[in-house]
Amino acid sequence: MRSILLFCFLLVCSTRLLADWPIGKHRTTLIPTYTYFRSTKYYDSTGKVISFYNGDRFLSNTFSVYLAHGVTRRLDFIANVPLTFVSSSFSGKVSTRSGIADCMAGIAYHFPFKDLKSFITTKALFIFAPYKNTTEPYLGYGSKGLQFAANYSFNPAPNTFLVTEATYTRYLDDPTGPEQFGYNITAGTTFSDYDYLTLAISGVTSKSADKSFYSNLTSIKDFNYGKISLAYGRKISRIATPYIQGFYTFYGKNAGIGLGLSAFVIFKLP
Repeated sequence: MRSILLFCFLLVCSTRLLADWPIGKHRTTLIPTYTYFRSTKYYDSTGKVISFYNGDRFLSNTFSVYLAHGVTRRLDFIANVPLTFVSSSFSGKVSTRSGIADCMAGIAYHFPFKDLKSFITTKALFIFAPYKNTTEPYLGYGSKGLQFAANYSFNPAPNTFLVTEATYTRYLDDPTGPEQFGYNITAGTTFSDYDYLTLAISGVTSKSADKSFYSNLTSIKDFNYGKISLAYGRKISRIATPYIQGFYTFYGKNAGIGLGLSAFVIFKLP
């Protein structure tokens, strides 16, 4: 069942996507996040919903810190470091693991339109794993990787924003990869000057020559899933906006099903 565990972890660690305007030269955005995720079912290789055996489950608690710093008016440095606590119960055996999971660091470059209200952003990130997969449950693929992304951010109407993003990720340490293709569509609105509401639909398709599901591999590599997220935030000061977010996996193959909750604060530092 390690394949399901790894998928669940990847789902928890998928990053949120808010309006992707430039941070600003010498400015910093800091986003600490707590995420809770629980799964008792999964989609099999045909997309059919299957329940784990009676009492079996996967739980995770993840703390992460996302940092974005404006190097110039158009170039940002970005990084994300997650610390996760995992508990799995299968066939009466309870396993736990904690540690720093897959970290990411790289750059984002913004191409503004003339009105400065819409941007095309490109990203290049390096993935590195500061852990070894020696005991279950695993914390990730345990592999170096590269991720490239491009998105378009704009204001379709007053007090709204829309971001559409595509991503490509390749893990490098094994010939079978995997390589992953992702999408994210996020719509947001502001009201009463202090309140924010966002709705996002995202998904990942992971491709690999290794299509094993129940196996002794370090992870499952061939799967897909879709996720819907709803978040509410309220600005409480000039620099801080806390959010709460819920998400659910609404389709998939070789993928876990579960509900998750997140709480995060966006700090915009001068």
